[in-house]
Amino acid sequence: MGKNVLVIEDEPIIAEMISIILEIQGLNVISLSDTGRARDKLLNKEVNLVLLDLNLSGEGGEEFCGYIKGHDDLKDIPVILVSANIDIEQIKEQCGANDIIRKPFNIDHFMEKVSYYVETIV
Repeated sequence: MGKNVLVIEDEPIIAEMISIILEIQGLNVISLSDTGRARDKLLNKEVNLVLLDLNLSGEGGEEFCGYIKGHDDLKDIPVILVSANIDIEQIKEQCGANDIIRKPFNIDHFMEKVSYYVETIV
């Protein structure tokens, strides 16, 4: 399997920007705006890393992160929260996310964080 990054972001411009940055780095990107289809991708073992916005319509990012980290078959998939939420550090601890990237972000900092997790993908 290639290195597949699932981006869950409901702002189309931000989702497109993140996808372009990741694709330039040679990563396969699955970009979704909701968690419903994301569950299918995760359960079908199509994902190696999740970049997750917190403020989604419907199920929020915090709840979805908790679902991933609470599911035996999914808990080892790294989750990076990507949000402008001022409580992002506390939310990371509560839901068990691996890391955070604060919006707005510096592209070099963004890729540094993503690359760290991508390098661990077998």
